[in-house]
Amino acid sequence: MFKVHSSIGASILFLFFLFPGCIAPQKMDAFVAGQFNNELPKPDKKKNPDISVTTTISSDPKKISVSGRKTSNVLPLIIYWQFDHRYTCELNPAIGVNYFKKVISQQSNKLIQKLNGRQLELNVEQIPQAFALTNKERWIFILIQWQKLYVEPDFKDMIVSYKVSQNGSEIESGKITVSNKQQNQGIGLFQSWKSSTSEFLGQYSTDITEMSKTFVNNLIQVL
Repeated sequence: MFKVHSSIGASILFLFFLFPGCIAPQKMDAFVAGQFNNELPKPDKKKNPDISVTTTISSDPKKISVSGRKTSNVLPLIIYWQFDHRYTCELNPAIGVNYFKKVISQQSNKLIQKLNGRQLELNVEQIPQAFALTNKERWIFILIQWQKLYVEPDFKDMIVSYKVSQNGSEIESGKITVSNKQQNQGIGLFQSWKSSTSEFLGQYSTDITEMSKTFVNNLIQVL
């Protein structure tokens, strides 16, 4: 919901809003990198020769994220102003893929039982990998303000293709889509962008893990 402010309170909140304007893309990328100890999460070392996981999503192994900022829907009238500010951050897809690989490793025993000596190849074709700090701001006479602050996730679904082989010959293949149930995450009135970002990244890990578990359950049903 939009929050309405007026008079002196609006002026204070206007100064509060200026703070996000200091979020340079480089600053966002540096903070996100710090949340991952300045390195991409490492996949689980435990491997099973009958299960392989790859991805066709291209990525730069030297970058943990790529951020940017954009102001849109600008409507500067005499008595009414409207701005939509978005500070976007695209995570390296290897982050989400590694969360997926970890779940596959943890659930490998279930899969091995269903494979019964066959080999499984998984390819991650699409995975949520971005978010945006968003501020929808409305002003009347610079005295009354409507403001909606939230973190917007990447609403893309998870899409993974699979191929089952035996003795070098493909015997089954398909593609599974897991719906993305992520939702906008509200930002508290005095919550910093760093706190909001950190909170989102923690939830992102949880969400990708749950989507990966759903994928495994769906895959078991079709094997």
